Amino acid sequence: MNESAPQAGRAAKMRRTRIAITEHARKLTAEHGLGGFTVETLCEQVGISRRTFFNYFPSKTEAVIGTPSDPLESEAVQRFVAAGARDGQISPTLLDEMVEVAIEMMDEVFDIAGTITHVNQIIAREPAFMEKFLTDSEEIHRQFSALIAEREGLSPTDPRIGLAIQVLGAMLHSTAHAFFDAQSTGSIGPRLRETLSHTRELFTGTPSLT
Repeated sequence: MNESAPQAGRAAKMRRTRIAITEHARKLTAEHGLGGFTVETLCEQVGISRRTFFNYFPSKTEAVIGTPSDPLESEAVQRFVAAGARDGQISPTLLDEMVEVAIEMMDEVFDIAGTITHVNQIIAREPAFMEKFLTDSEEIHRQFSALIAEREGLSPTDPRIGLAIQVLGAMLHSTAHAFFDAQSTGSIGPRLRETLSHTRELFTGTPSLT
């Protein structure tokens, strides 16, 4: 336990620094645009060196996007994997539970350090950032493939895994564009669950309850 405590302390400090960099990078981008400030200016606001900045992010763009902490080790992911029967069959709740994991990840990506308003302003100023945020999230979700295979007891090459990822990706794109077009704040969860309901209606022909 004596060895794990310092490690936990370092991990917590690194997470605070990463969040602070993203928080200030988003604020500066919302106010001035990505080209309106330098890495040095960002470092000065955060209180770190240029070398420290590049230990966390390769560029200003990546700093603005940010990353969730331990995205594939969260409690939501652990619950997702544990919920499967591992019997080689697709669980009836697979897509619902994928959506819940996505909500947790997307909320942290979009609202890290409480900067969802800044994300709205950044996308309004520089619309290309919408795809950057989504691409970053999709890269994480592509890693769901191994988790789905483990959860459902499927071969990693089972085509249904890829289809599930594609359906989730399409729902995320549709929902995120509507979310930011409306300059929404708070969790993306209600909108994404509504999209899931509409998607199920499309596939089954059963009217949604929303």
